Amino acid sequence: MELCVGSNKALRIIGLAMLLSWAPIVSSFIECSIITQLFSACSLFITHGTPDPIPGSPCCDAMSGVNSIANTADNRQYVCRCLMDLIDNFSSNASAIGILPGLCGISFGFNIDPNADCSL
Repeated sequence: MELCVGSNKALRIIGLAMLLSWAPIVSSFIECSIITQLFSACSLFITHGTPDPIPGSPCCDAMSGVNSIANTADNRQYVCRCLMDLIDNFSSNASAIGILPGLCGISFGFNIDPNADCSL
């Protein structure tokens, strides 16, 4: 069983590394599905919120991936719009989505809340 769990963690790390290595390519064409997929690493936290569970390493690694994608003003606007769609889909958990990057020590350069202005 431990081998299976270790292998799963290794696959997630390899997948995240591949995604981050594609960030310069992705930055010119971002799909909201990529942002949603990265946030899915935090689904336990988004679903249950604070104080338990605290976002773990896979979740914070995913937030770093989103931050890497949001590397230009245009990309930040697009990521912001994707996150507004995510908040619409999980409106009851919008506050958990909004505080998640900060709990991981990351700032996307905009506030994540249902009233965010993504045109900045």
